[in-house]
Amino acid sequence: MIYLDNAATSKFKPKCMFDAMFCQLGDSANPGRGGHNDSLDCAIKINDTRNSLKVLAGADEGYKLVFTSGCTEALNLAILGYLSESEGGNVVTTVFEHNSVLRPLNHLLQKGVISEIRYASPSDPSQTICVDDIEKLTDSDTRLIAVNQTSNVTGATADIEAIGTFAKSKNIPFLVDCAQSMGHKRINVKKCNISMLACAGHKGLHGSQGTGFLIFSDGIKLHPIRFGGTGTFSESLLQPEDAPEGLESGTMNTAGIIGLGAAAKWTYENFEQINRHIAYLSSQALYGLGKIDGVKIYTKTLSNVISFNVRDIDSSEVADFLNDNEIAVRNGLHCAPLAHRFLGTERQGTVRMSIDYNNNAYHISRTLEVLEKFCKLSRP
Repeated sequence: MIYLDNAATSKFKPKCMFDAMFCQLGDSANPGRGGHNDSLDCAIKINDTRNSLKVLAGADEGYKLVFTSGCTEALNLAILGYLSESEGGNVVTTVFEHNSVLRPLNHLLQKGVISEIRYASPSDPSQTICVDDIEKLTDSDTRLIAVNQTSNVTGATADIEAIGTFAKSKNIPFLVDCAQSMGHKRINVKKCNISMLACAGHKGLHGSQGTGFLIFSDGIKLHPIRFGGTGTFSESLLQPEDAPEGLESGTMNTAGIIGLGAAAKWTYENFEQINRHIAYLSSQALYGLGKIDGVKIYTKTLSNVISFNVRDIDSSEVADFLNDNEIAVRNGLHCAPLAHRFLGTERQGTVRMSIDYNNNAYHISRTLEVLEKFCKLSRP
């Protein structure tokens, strides 16, 4: 099977990730839930991973990192944990956001916690979300700006640094969804004035599923959205809110987190090589798709995420044909309905191929060959 669904979860995992996970699973203990040596050793490994991930994101001692089950939980913690303790005001986000942003925001809107959600759409032909697209929607009642760095539909990358500079000038907290960009795009939370950064571990960082994290600045007060044991203040019937413990209730995915630390370290040690490889294959794919009669491409720049359609044929038919030929892609709305409304593909969806280190030139050429065959067979 040629696997081109890396934006959903990366196929390639470095050996160091497996080694770190298997070592921890073979010596299991619960971090922070006991005073014995195994528990303390596990807590030290978790803390080391926490610090190393902060360094990779450019976060210093002015930021905290909370581990989550993935980017969905990280975004929910950021949105619900920050906004739900007061009422009113608006949130500015974009049409390219994932349902992990759209659904908690609309939940708060329905409950009357926020008064309005304003959706920025790109004015630039490259579909890049620019600072002007955000700035024109903000006012004195804006409580949060939420933008994904890279769209999981088109692969377009927002101008995060300029948006962060604007947000800081207006004293508006800035949340960035890095589910598709971490490991593929350099990002520095301090330089880009990012208040909260949410990330998945199982995509560009090449960690296991069930891992993710939220980095947030000391100026952000987050209230827990999950309640239970924290290993601290156990005498209290109320949830402690000190980070990270108060936001990490329950038994942690210790092996997954330690494996993520090893995988992320490997990814950034090989960052240039990985992303040159992806750019080369992306160029090959976009050029080849452009030469196939009947294919419409929605991705405007080189990216690990490429979306397209074949005429007005439902994206599921194209994906099924590719699957029958041992090629795995993603079709549909990709949990980003407003992006498809913007593209005019709300009913059809799109076919998405997403490229990573596991892919090679043959994978792309074979996919293009099968697509060309499909286009000829389905021609009216």
